[in-house]
Amino acid sequence: MTTTALGLAMTWPGKVLLAECDPMGRRVLPGFLADRLRESVGPGLLGLAMAAEADPRARLSLEEYVLPVPGEDSVELLHGVRDPRHGVRLGPLWGRLAEALVSRPGDVIADLGRIGGRDTPDDLLRAARAVVMVLKPTLTQVDVAGPRLDALTALVGDRAMVGLCLIADGPYSAAEVERVLGAPVLAELPCSPADAGVLSDGARPRRTFRASLLLRSFTCLGRRIRATAGSSSTGTEDEGGAVLSTVGAPGRGDR
Repeated sequence: MTTTALGLAMTWPGKVLLAECDPMGRRVLPGFLADRLRESVGPGLLGLAMAAEADPRARLSLEEYVLPVPGEDSVELLHGVRDPRHGVRLGPLWGRLAEALVSRPGDVIADLGRIGGRDTPDDLLRAARAVVMVLKPTLTQVDVAGPRLDALTALVGDRAMVGLCLIADGPYSAAEVERVLGAPVLAELPCSPADAGVLSDGARPRRTFRASLLLRSFTCLGRRIRATAGSSSTGTEDEGGAVLSTVGAPGRGDR
């Protein structure tokens, strides 16, 4: 699911911040960026949480905690915690982080990891203009997604569009998944391990990577999200951006 969030960010039209807000840990630094960074990565989300603890009333400033993604002119990263044991320090941060993300110029793609547990960042979901659940069209993943979608819809109400993104690695069609879960399928991503490995593990990209079906599918997903949710796609400097949260249900892969 982090792969989907990163792919969306890389194909997003305009300024975008990818915020790794999964309490279970980060994936982009040790994966896609492992051999691409030549400078300090900074304190990231954990540093931001520590700053929030030190001054509970101050307005959060994100600039010293984000870093540009090399080769992606419009993409910045707020990298997540390395140790899942630090996730307990993030709970008090979510509400203030949501305010900071909403007021920040450009759009935000927040990777929230698996939802449904006590550590789910509910404040970020409430702030989102769109929420996308990533899953495979298999019986087990559709089964666990159902009650979590119900809870998610109750949480965000009419404030956000809730949709699905399917990894095309299962026996059921998009229409069947839509019918069972009652949520629209915004896109089907091809099962392309070679191209997905570039984003998830920092594998060397093929020459055709930028024109691959996977990247083109991310572009289509982003277009569908903006059309459905009315998300800001210009990333202008004089207005706050829209927050998109990508989430997964327990039992899914980390795609």
